[in-house]
Amino acid sequence: MNIDVKVPAFPDSIRTADVAKLYVSEGQLVYAGDILFDVETEKVVLEVMADCNGIIENVTIANGDPVNSEQVVMTVKQLADSEMPARPKAQSANNSTSDLAEQATVTPPLFSKFNVSLIIALAVGALVILFVLGK
Repeated sequence: MNIDVKVPAFPDSIRTADVAKLYVSEGQLVYAGDILFDVETEKVVLEVMADCNGIIENVTIANGDPVNSEQVVMTVKQLADSEMPARPKAQSANNSTSDLAEQATVTPPLFSKFNVSLIIALAVGALVILFVLGK
């Protein structure tokens, strides 16, 4: 079954909006809750999410396009849960902990807070030595 994806309803004071960012393309697999596109008005950016699992079909918008309230901008061919591949999972807690440990052993950047203090101290020391030797 095909599901129409519409631009959200705007308040009466707003007539049109622009597509701020399109996150999907035709043929792409989406899961319920995935962000499909952002709509930007003068005052707010709205995220439009998929209501169901499926495949994106017939996208009629692009980044920057003006859209109207309740305009149909794409369709999603709804798929049953059994037809969907497993959603990619986030890394487990054990993997993320080991990743944090690896990141902690990385050499800090040259201008980290500690290194800036060290560089200033060395520069002041060098100036003092040059001043003392110059007299």
